[in-house]
Amino acid sequence: MRFPAYLTGMALAASVLANQALADDKKDLGAPSGFLKDTTYASMEEVRSPSGERARRWVAPGISFAQYDAVMVDKTVFHPAPQPTEQLGMATLNQIAAALDEAFRRELQTVVRVVDKPGPNVLRMRPAVTAAAAKDEGLKPYQLLPVAFVLTMGQTTKRAVLALEYEVTDTATGQLVAAGMREGEGAKLKTVKDTLTLEQMQPAIDAWAKDAAAFMQAAKAAH
Repeated sequence: MRFPAYLTGMALAASVLANQALADDKKDLGAPSGFLKDTTYASMEEVRSPSGERARRWVAPGISFAQYDAVMVDKTVFHPAPQPTEQLGMATLNQIAAALDEAFRRELQTVVRVVDKPGPNVLRMRPAVTAAAAKDEGLKPYQLLPVAFVLTMGQTTKRAVLALEYEVTDTATGQLVAAGMREGEGAKLKTVKDTLTLEQMQPAIDAWAKDAAAFMQAAKAAH
């Protein structure tokens, strides 16, 4: 039985999309950097962020976010210490950290007060840009950089990848209430020698901040 050409094309397209989705689900989310405790990493579960991206997260059992009406946001740090290269200078790394600080504050203040001092019912968020391995389609790391490149199919297109880890604590008790890790993709690059800029990573930074605010809003409404 011969199927119409357009049906064959649709079936082929569906198959390609399904295979790509399966490949995306198999991608590694990155190795723990050591910024968080080993027990925290071990307790994390894979989840989908509010925007639908894969991430790993742990939330303290029974915690009620409804009790918190403010959050402190620490300045973003690098862990481990960054090693600037010709493609990624220290100035750009500092710009990325500053952009993360601004984005987290901007988005979180839409759902909760952002404050500078600890106190009752105040959370503290500590974010860190962590080392991410650049990977090819076989997920083989070939370089360790705080911001690295992912080789896509055919190894003709590269993407800048930024990896983030964070922890959230109760400032009054010091209790860890949440932690997580995820990666974000920036702009496509022609070669691994292309100089990386803040503008290329800004979409990932903005997405992380929006997801943080969306998670906080949903968590407060759930209790």
